Amino acid sequence: MRNEAALHEILQGLGVADEEIQADTRLQADLGLDSTEITTLELELERRFGVRIDLWSATDFSVADLDVLIEGR
Repeated sequence: MRNEAALHEILQGLGVADEEIQADTRLQADLGLDSTEITTLELELERRFGVRIDLWSATDFSVADLDVLIEGR
């Protein structure tokens, strides 16, 4: 994952412990991010990477999914 360090930093800023963050970790099912945290994550991804990702879709994105979407911008 090319953006692993930045994604870890963002998620830690949301209160997620580093040991909980793995490539296959799902944002809602595994981390239990709430609506405020999801919105904050969307805004931070746009600010840092210039990419808009709709985290409210039916997909429960994994950390690896976010990395792929960031790379594909």
